[in-house]
Amino acid sequence: MKKFYSLLLAAFVAITTTAQVQTEVTSDGIFKVTYGAANDYSFYDPGFEVPTFYIHTFVNAGDNSTGTAFEDAWSNSTVTMNWDDAVMAYVGTIDLNSKTFTQTDAKIPVGTTVNKVGMVFKDLQSGATKQSADTFANGPTVTVGTMAVANNVLLGKSTVINGKLITAQKGNLNLEVYEMSGKLVRSLRAVSNGNDIDLNLTKNGLYLVKITNGTQREVVKFAK
Repeated sequence: MKKFYSLLLAAFVAITTTAQVQTEVTSDGIFKVTYGAANDYSFYDPGFEVPTFYIHTFVNAGDNSTGTAFEDAWSNSTVTMNWDDAVMAYVGTIDLNSKTFTQTDAKIPVGTTVNKVGMVFKDLQSGATKQSADTFANGPTVTVGTMAVANNVLLGKSTVINGKLITAQKGNLNLEVYEMSGKLVRSLRAVSNGNDIDLNLTKNGLYLVKITNGTQREVVKFAK
């Protein structure tokens, strides 16, 4: 299977379409994928009333400035495509600022420039009984944003315990909570005055919370 994989990160919106797959960079490091909006599933047939399938994600060494390949293990594809009743299509999000590629156990470094992003749709997180052909989105050369955990100077100043954020930052905070797949599950504004901030998560799992306070950013990984 030929692989066309890379990273698409930007602070602007760019939309490309390959067959029935629409890809959109909605903000710095957030890559949105929509499939089946035209009720056409000839590229990949998820099956009747299947609520979720997976995107297997790779980064081709020749398509990014590090010259290094990043890839998920075929046995651990972490990005999900979930049926969205509002748009009548499958929708998924890849946050490559924070994504750890499961085969190479690595994140994309901040400052990396990238030319292409590629995907394979599959029915199982571990392995597959059916899969799509390769699909990819071309765009202008883009640069990985400054959100990556490994490069954040504020890392370690905040923590989350029992679903509540404890932070030394003060003032008006913008909070975005993501599943490890990159799916945004909650966005809220909060005033930090020394008290714990309840993130209002009901589902157990592994999460990332992005804290924005003016020009400062922090990302905290936690379990609920």
